[in-house]
Amino acid sequence: MRFPHLRILLLPLLTTWSLCGCHVLKTPQWSLEEKVENSPLTTPRIASDSVVIEVTFIRVPSEEDGLMETVWQDIDETHVDSDLRSRLAENGFRCGKLPNALPASFEQLLSGDKNVTDPKAQAGSLNLNLGLQNRRLQCNAGSENHVVLSDSVIDELVIIHSDEQYTSAERFQQAQCQLEFRTYPQADGSVKIEVIPQIHHGNAKSQFKGHDGAWLLKTERNIQEYTNLLVDASLQPGESLLLSCVESAPGLGGHFFSQNDDDQEVQHMLRLRVLHTQYDDLFQASDIAQP
Repeated sequence: MRFPHLRILLLPLLTTWSLCGCHVLKTPQWSLEEKVENSPLTTPRIASDSVVIEVTFIRVPSEEDGLMETVWQDIDETHVDSDLRSRLAENGFRCGKLPNALPASFEQLLSGDKNVTDPKAQAGSLNLNLGLQNRRLQCNAGSENHVVLSDSVIDELVIIHSDEQYTSAERFQQAQCQLEFRTYPQADGSVKIEVIPQIHHGNAKSQFKGHDGAWLLKTERNIQEYTNLLVDASLQPGESLLLSCVESAPGLGGHFFSQNDDDQEVQHMLRLRVLHTQYDDLFQASDIAQP
């Protein structure tokens, strides 16, 4: 059986193949970085109320407690009032302000082995948890930003609170320690930063929350926040806020910065550094959210 119509269909196809031929792909003699650098387009500006914050975790081995105490002696802890400083110490926290020019003791701490290698990577299993990694965040004025401090979800977490008169305890299921911080660029070029400890616990639930005059459906877990331990500081670009726990690491501060790692002999310090602020109050003084 012959199919003459098939011959008619194949003829244009064979003609097309004969015209295509072969084409050799060549590697371009330019790089993306060069094209971006030489582009006539201007570099995009971040939002007028944005602040770029560098979040850094410093790992301090237990054998370097002496060096850590030297670091705290070189850091300004008087930027918070004495009452707040006492409440922080009673709950195991310590907070200081780092200048743009870092003290020699802090640079020595940064150069330690715990901060240039990952012990889990050396053991063959890379820690993929996004909480304990360095990163940069672009923060809008007044927006919530979270730093996760627990290496994993804790099945049962018991927190001991202390003050001048009483000691109390709280118990949380499926808990995770986090710090929430907000930034507020100021007219003089500085940035006001507020940090508050939180414990996220329980199962995730959907609930409506108000935002900019509207209701949003958000799925999140229960949050216990400690407003009496809220830290606020005014930082110039290049300056940093440093947070950690006291040497004995009691209560809340210990769970945030000491008892949150598989390596129990390592204590963490958290550094929030102001890298850049875009705020210019010449025309938009009323547009910036105020705390």
